[in-house]
Amino acid sequence: MGLDDPWQQVVSAALLGTERQPFTVPMVSGKVGQLLTQVSHLSPEAALLTTAAILSLHRQAGWLPRTYPVVAQKPYQDDDLPRCSPRAACLLQQMLQGQYTQVLPEWLAIASKQRQRVPELYLPELLDAGRQQRDLRAAILLVLGQRGRWLAAQNPDWSYAVEVATEEDWETGSTAARLLYLQDLRSHQPDRARELLQGTWSQESAGDRAKFLEILRIELSMADEPFLEEKLGDRSKEVRRVAADLLANLPDSRLCQRMTERINALIPAKAHQDGIQIELPASCDTEMLRDGVGQSTPNRNLGEKANWLLQMIAGVPLRFWQQTFCQTPTELVKAAALSEWKTVLLDGWAQAARRHGDRDWAAAILNYSGKSARGQVCVEVLSEEQLEAVVIHELQSDPGQLNQLLWILQRHQNPWSVELAREVMHGLSNLVPETTVLWQLRSALEEFALRIPPELITEATDLRTTFEDNTILNSAIHHFLALLQFRYDMRQAFEQPSSVGHSIPQGAH
Repeated sequence: MGLDDPWQQVVSAALLGTERQPFTVPMVSGKVGQLLTQVSHLSPEAALLTTAAILSLHRQAGWLPRTYPVVAQKPYQDDDLPRCSPRAACLLQQMLQGQYTQVLPEWLAIASKQRQRVPELYLPELLDAGRQQRDLRAAILLVLGQRGRWLAAQNPDWSYAVEVATEEDWETGSTAARLLYLQDLRSHQPDRARELLQGTWSQESAGDRAKFLEILRIELSMADEPFLEEKLGDRSKEVRRVAADLLANLPDSRLCQRMTERINALIPAKAHQDGIQIELPASCDTEMLRDGVGQSTPNRNLGEKANWLLQMIAGVPLRFWQQTFCQTPTELVKAAALSEWKTVLLDGWAQAARRHGDRDWAAAILNYSGKSARGQVCVEVLSEEQLEAVVIHELQSDPGQLNQLLWILQRHQNPWSVELAREVMHGLSNLVPETTVLWQLRSALEEFALRIPPELITEATDLRTTFEDNTILNSAIHHFLALLQFRYDMRQAFEQPSSVGHSIPQGAH
């Protein structure tokens, strides 16, 4: 007899109760039956519970475990990249554990440049860091090595390190997946990306159409102009806005030509000899609205018509002004400063300079505008060399005005030259001890430590003495020096010999 029937007898007896029906120990063969004979002398209640316990354990022990199909994984191939030095690995460990995390992008960049990989011990933590910080992913992929990519394939949370977007993602993926695919495709096959978008345009929602159209900003060219011109008539206001903005970035587009014609009609004939004079547009017609004029208010301190004029100026290629007035950008900026519409002209030119990446115009406008919203727009356009030249010139003229240049320095996100770094440190030493200035500097010092060449650590150490008695900056200077020292140690660590084998680096625990 199997155990199912005896078990059902026990269950039935338990439901009825031993008072209503006396319990009889069921007959079972084998060793279980022998064990049950030992409970027959117990009271009915005890016999029932003991029998239930014995049969329950036997039922569980008799079950076979569930099996699952196992997909055989290919073993990882040996890495062709050497592992970074043990010292560099230890510094990586510190960052992955939360210390000096802002230096991690630099560590990854150096490792990639040196063609070295991350030791196996730290792959899980690094892959987790990439899962949480999307901006690190591209750099992480370059230092994982074969083992890292193999490991990433074993965990869905690390799929970013192994998944490659395909055209299938565009056809069936989520909006986020489709955006990522189109963005990646646009960076190396811009025409194909535009063709895909054209193929599905009528099926997209208004919100998605605007998001997808924005991706055409990558590798934007005149090849996109016909498609964008067509989208000026889209049902969605946001799509029309994006299309107009993209077309304004193409100096040879039909939109820029129309803006130029409108502006030319607003310049009196005598203005060509008597400085920059310009009239306000009388109205904003349907064609102007289609080209993006009147869809927003760029400057709330200006009237409606002045804002229309500003938007038109921002859509005019800057070469028009030089050809019309036969003047350089610097001369035109000086002339605009004397015009009753100087704010409109300078704001519009600043936007045009950003759109077209015109550094000469940006430098001329920045020189006049200084720290203003307009000046900050121009700073985004300048090259690193131009930014450094501006700051170095100002600091050499007056080392004590460092605080007035913080807004430019904080936008210079790349490593500084030795000359700029020395001028900034000299400026720190000559800083006027005003409380407001010191608090501003306190928040900027960490960024300075990430930009100053680490080999200047010895010169930077002198700042500790300079601010030893300054309660506001003392701790910030110590952190600044510690961060700079960490970067110096990191660079030195990558000069040490790397390893190739599969053992865990010494000193990594």
